[in-house]
Amino acid sequence: MFEFVEITLFLLLISILFTSQLLHLVDITLDFLGAPSIMDRGRGGMLGRIPRRRNPLFRRRDVSPPNFTTSYEITPEDALEVRDILSEDRNLPPELVDMILEYAEYWACSVAVLDCADRPDGRISIRGGGQGENQFLLRTEPLGLNKWSPLSHDLWKTQSAPKSLEKEYPESNLHEFIEGPVSTLEHPFRKVVFDIVSCDQGWSSHHDDYGTYRNSFTWFDVGLERFDMNNECPPTCSDRQNSDSSSKTANIPTCAIRSVWPPVINDTSNDSAMKYKHELLPTEDHCIQRNKHAEKNMQHHHIEWSWDDNINPELPAANELEEIGRGRSTGNGEFIRNLKFGDMITVWGRARFGGWSNNVQSVKVKLYWAF
Repeated sequence: MFEFVEITLFLLLISILFTSQLLHLVDITLDFLGAPSIMDRGRGGMLGRIPRRRNPLFRRRDVSPPNFTTSYEITPEDALEVRDILSEDRNLPPELVDMILEYAEYWACSVAVLDCADRPDGRISIRGGGQGENQFLLRTEPLGLNKWSPLSHDLWKTQSAPKSLEKEYPESNLHEFIEGPVSTLEHPFRKVVFDIVSCDQGWSSHHDDYGTYRNSFTWFDVGLERFDMNNECPPTCSDRQNSDSSSKTANIPTCAIRSVWPPVINDTSNDSAMKYKHELLPTEDHCIQRNKHAEKNMQHHHIEWSWDDNINPELPAANELEEIGRGRSTGNGEFIRNLKFGDMITVWGRARFGGWSNNVQSVKVKLYWAF
């Protein structure tokens, strides 16, 4: 009986100690609106839980792309240190330690931020009906590979060349780019959080749809990239890696990045070339968020995708996702559960048809993984 009371009191103490961390994760809005122009390395579920989630959630050719970099919030070392404190200093069983860390969401975190505050008008405007209606906005660094870094930041800030992925790197080969512990979980990636500040052109001829997400033809898609093991870095490549064994730079060049989605297809106008296949309308499984219809003021959308989400897109529960501007297949958790070490998440801005404009002020992506 005494041991049960002691464990109960200890769990209460742990909850108090983690309160500040939990409040930090909840207070997304205050943190996001004051974020600098950086790119840091850094649950959802049944329909009844949706209202309690944290609000589910190109650049122009004459302007250089906004800068973004990467660093960590909670590092893998932080997570391992806390695990050791709980298991060794307090002699708690591993199952209880896992429960505590999971409840506190004490996970390693990778963050990518695109901030347009330094642009003349403070935004990127993606206009429908032309060649610029599909805009690459940002990518996360390779998930979990905290020892990898690009040599060319110019290449890093732009979309990858449309080439087919021929051979993925085995996970064992990517471990050399991981500093700290390697997760042994089957689904180590727990959650991805998108914060998007944007709006459309502020008007349309469909007055009945004003203030809703119906017939909204400006939106954001999630993409996925991986390294190609068969890549041959040309001598002229600005990200050609140093062959010196003493170099601290990882030896996978940025030009080895290949898009898994959007898919790459043959260009019918040029038999020897490839091109991206961009869908005309939002897809159910990649649409992160539509803009609110004919809303001229910037809107902040906060969207969370979790590994344990289980909303069946074929059931009425998915209707609510569409009502808040999301793809109805983005609540089943499949995207997160299928992530691998080394994957890069991308965000694309879209606009369709003349007169429609996707005005982007900022985009932020946080990816969390456990050990």
